[in-house]
Amino acid sequence: MSQSADARRLEALLGLALRKRAVVFGRTACRRAAERGRLHLVLVAADAGSSAVRDGGISSNVTSLQVRLDKVELGRMLGRAEIALLGITDPHFAAGLRECARTDGT
Repeated sequence: MSQSADARRLEALLGLALRKRAVVFGRTACRRAAERGRLHLVLVAADAGSSAVRDGGISSNVTSLQVRLDKVELGRMLGRAEIALLGITDPHFAAGLRECARTDGT
């Protein structure tokens, strides 16, 4: 993904969500948040393994989106080495990220 306006918006939204502590990383944390009714969106890296893609639908009540970023690019946006799967626990950030993905064609 190039540094288009959509990529910058995605990075900004993810950064804000991280600062608000509205991001959980990995399958286990996403499942835990889903069980507590706090998970509103799951983002899956483009090059995530088949189990991460399959488990992206952690819960039937939670939307899962596969983004066009690879694990390294997604991780870099959030100050980590690699991220294959992350969850958003704030409904407003989830809505903003869904809209960003829709306009980006992701």
